[in-house]
Amino acid sequence: MKTPSAHQPDTKHAIKISHIRSIQNRFLVWLVLLISFQPVIAHDLNSDTGFSGQIRLGYSRTENFDSAAVGGKVGYVSPTLYFFNASAVAYASYPMAGINDDELFLDSHGGPDGDGYAILGEAWLGAHFPSIDIKLGRQTFDTPHADSDDVGMIPNTFSGAVITHHGLPNTTITLAHLDKASGVDTSKEKFTDINDSSGVTLLGVEYEKNNWQAQLWHYAQPKAADMDYAEFSIEPSTPLKLGLQLAHQRRHGVSGHARLMGLSASYELEKIRLFTDYNKVWGTYGVNNAVGGVGGGPFFTSAEINTVDDAANIRAVAAGIEYTGIKNLSLGPRKIDFNQGVSDETDFTLSYQLKKHLSADLIVSNLTQDGDNTRLFINYDF
Repeated sequence: MKTPSAHQPDTKHAIKISHIRSIQNRFLVWLVLLISFQPVIAHDLNSDTGFSGQIRLGYSRTENFDSAAVGGKVGYVSPTLYFFNASAVAYASYPMAGINDDELFLDSHGGPDGDGYAILGEAWLGAHFPSIDIKLGRQTFDTPHADSDDVGMIPNTFSGAVITHHGLPNTTITLAHLDKASGVDTSKEKFTDINDSSGVTLLGVEYEKNNWQAQLWHYAQPKAADMDYAEFSIEPSTPLKLGLQLAHQRRHGVSGHARLMGLSASYELEKIRLFTDYNKVWGTYGVNNAVGGVGGGPFFTSAEINTVDDAANIRAVAAGIEYTGIKNLSLGPRKIDFNQGVSDETDFTLSYQLKKHLSADLIVSNLTQDGDNTRLFINYDF
């Protein structure tokens, strides 16, 4: 192969950059046109159009390490014009008061003395037809093994193509390919490759009717693990809800696989909900562990910090109480026991809707020998 000289431009590289810029310019042209035509649209297929955002104040304390940050998001969703619309949303998180040790709040370098950052977390073009919706670009996304996991200052967002079909009764079918991710569970301030640039291709079917729901998902990852996930829930009576989850994972190039099973049950009294969960991982998948994917993972016993992924043959049991007897307030403790791999955890959560646009969330986690963590978030939506 002939190598370009120092004085000769790399034509292929220049063409690639030109192509990328062309795509970006087309996207911006679409966005400008759609915004310009907003006043003449009589029927909008998307009711969540216009400008919106959130201001978030966050505080975290882990042992002797503190962080305080201010951030949030601001964005615009255009009206739908001739079946098409577009959106752009910027996210930001910056330390306050000189206390900045928590990597959940900061860039990928983390603390101590970490820096904040801003990122264009969403920039998508959408196409909407009678039974199919298509989104191309950076976007929010929530499925069992790829989700936003909004536990810090900035959630996960993904880059890719998502097709959603809702033409069958009570059924939603999702087909997607995600190639990059950014946010709390990734490199944060920039979009980076998923699965060594191979990405993940997924197919999901969700069905809901009357008092029961079912969902089936397959995730294909050529250089990592293929994952199958199934979840079923039913409400035999008004106060009682039961759940079952099954998962199978197989890593390419490794002999063996992992299986996971989960059970859940909850019972609602007048102002109290009692619930318990169980998970068990077994098999010969690498070191006999399951993985959660990008995000918090779908497992019933997942705590605020610890979960059953990445630990060999782990078993977890959880029990908790939720109290909703005070208007706009929910609170309660939850205890999760892990037999190995990670520490047992006790969580206390409180969520309070102070006003229509103002809310607060408090999360206190005790991880026995691994210490404790306290997080407080105050959100103002506009």
